Amino acid sequence: ELAAQTIHDLSLRRKQPFLPVNCGAISPNLIESEMFGRERGSFTGADRQHKGYFERANGGTLFLDEITEMPIELQVKLLRVLETGVFMRVGTNREIDSDVRVIAATNRNLLEAVSDGAFREDLMYRLAVVPLQVPPLRDRDDDIEELALHFLAQFNAAHQTDKVFSRQSLAALRSQPW
Repeated sequence: ELAAQTIHDLSLRRKQPFLPVNCGAISPNLIESEMFGRERGSFTGADRQHKGYFERANGGTLFLDEITEMPIELQVKLLRVLETGVFMRVGTNREIDSDVRVIAATNRNLLEAVSDGAFREDLMYRLAVVPLQVPPLRDRDDDIEELALHFLAQFNAAHQTDKVFSRQSLAALRSQPW
């Protein structure tokens, strides 16, 4: 998510929304209406119109985390949005234009997910315009101190404190099996 946020922040879209979505955390029954929105009365409990992530991120960036957890049925609709730039809310057949940069991430091997039938091959190629491989933290031990100091600075700002790490604390962090 930090890599996606950085790409967004350094782009011409930086003044527009950045919306991170954990595809694995949304109920499979609701994911379509969360992604594309819904019209009032489109299903039981839909008591109002709801704008989905694609509509709310218009002009900005939509970060789809854990993309391999997205149901295969919804992958077809995502592919269509990526190809055409239009989508429809659940409960309507009116197309809505979408100008959204999509960044997707997964901790799974996409080729294995495709061969297992859990992920569409055409969607994989559509998303893999500029593939980035972010190495795990255990392979970037120089980043550990920088990350620790970043989070400590956030903590200090939130709680009006001035805490610091000792050299021993930072060494202990680096020695962990990240």
